[in-house]
Amino acid sequence: MTMPQSKFEASRLAGAPLAGSPDAGPPNGPQQLQAEPSGVRALMRVEALAREAKDLGELRHLIANETRKFNRARQIFVVEVSAASHSMITAISSVASVDPQSYLVKEVEGLLRALSDELGLAEPTEFTLPAYCGADSGLGGTYPFPEIAWMPFIDRRGRVFGGMLLARDLPWTNDELSVTRRLSATFAHAWREVSTANAFSPRQFTATRWSLAAVAAVAVLLVMPVPMTALAPVEIIAARPSIVSAQADGVIETVVVDPSSTVAPGAVLVRLSDTTLRNRMDVAQQEVIVAEARARQATILAFSDVKGRHELGLAEAELALKRAELTFARDLLGKTVIVAPTTGIAVYTDRRSLVGKPVVTGERIMEIANPAEVEARVDLAVPDAIALLPDSYVRIFLDADPLRPLEGRVVRHDYRARPSEGDILAYRAFVRLAATDRAAPRIGLRGTAQVHGATTTLGFYLFRRPLAAARQWIGL
Repeated sequence: MTMPQSKFEASRLAGAPLAGSPDAGPPNGPQQLQAEPSGVRALMRVEALAREAKDLGELRHLIANETRKFNRARQIFVVEVSAASHSMITAISSVASVDPQSYLVKEVEGLLRALSDELGLAEPTEFTLPAYCGADSGLGGTYPFPEIAWMPFIDRRGRVFGGMLLARDLPWTNDELSVTRRLSATFAHAWREVSTANAFSPRQFTATRWSLAAVAAVAVLLVMPVPMTALAPVEIIAARPSIVSAQADGVIETVVVDPSSTVAPGAVLVRLSDTTLRNRMDVAQQEVIVAEARARQATILAFSDVKGRHELGLAEAELALKRAELTFARDLLGKTVIVAPTTGIAVYTDRRSLVGKPVVTGERIMEIANPAEVEARVDLAVPDAIALLPDSYVRIFLDADPLRPLEGRVVRHDYRARPSEGDILAYRAFVRLAATDRAAPRIGLRGTAQVHGATTTLGFYLFRRPLAAARQWIGL
């Protein structure tokens, strides 16, 4: 493949000073440099400028442009070589910035790769294009400066870390190469000094030190032991309430007491509809009367007839059965009135939700609770569940008094999750409140509880949810 002449014309015009220009170098080459003291002073000036370069950018610009004054190079490529022998052009003569995607840069980098593979980059080398050009490279046939010289930059361990590739249209002389090698050694020394100074400058060292200190501080914080905590809704409930339940099947007709009202033992709480039970008792009474009449008739017949004696036993047994049914009906009728078993306050939601409600025997209707004996119920959602320990510490922030938290300890908790009031699976835990000089909180108050679990590291505490999500996502 042959590259058009116009692709390198711009490079020649932009990067290669023409003969007679101020940058074209001395007209008689190194011979005049060695003969005239002014040439030596110019060489010393360039070496001094190289040693005084403040950074690699300034040094690369100096190498690419000032070197041409001593060897009549038309174009110089400043190359940086990595530890893997990968060559990268970082500066070009008379070019402000290097485009790594340009055709010329790619071709020259390919030339350096071929030279590295065949001879290596550790020794100065001069050759004429198309040497070391690939078969599909257009560099050898169209590049206007075919005479190439490679001058490596070598560190104290003998490793090549950079170099300069010089190109011109005339063959190189020994004197020119000698001066160029001296400049190469000077530039390599300056490059090493600038790199070392930048790597260990006080400002950079201070920034590195502070960065390391910050990383160390974060690492120490992440391994610092902290208790696992979780937030969950909490409600104040009665500690040992008396359960008021239906003692017979029926329909609630009347609720006598209001919610949270104080009741005494024996006070009427609820009345069930007694229509069915009262009628059953009336029927049982009539059946007892009939059974008593039959028993009297059988007694009279027993004095005069043997058959009457046999009927007397059946009549007495039937009378006993009817009396038992009457007693049972009377007991059921008495259970339609539910009374308070102890002193306390009536705890239930709403009177209107109870009136007219059908109930069965044993169904809970309300609670009678002692307002001085309370505890807290915590519904710990499954995603927030932590390893609760016996006697785990809990802080409770009630919505009614958030600035004065209550403290307590877990006394029992569920091992299986159950749906909470918000249809969320949660583990229910019960908390015994610590004794204080404050009045016991009112039953029914709600708030937020901070539950403390087992001790873990701060890093796991902060990232436990992302870790759990990642484990679920990757299936571990």
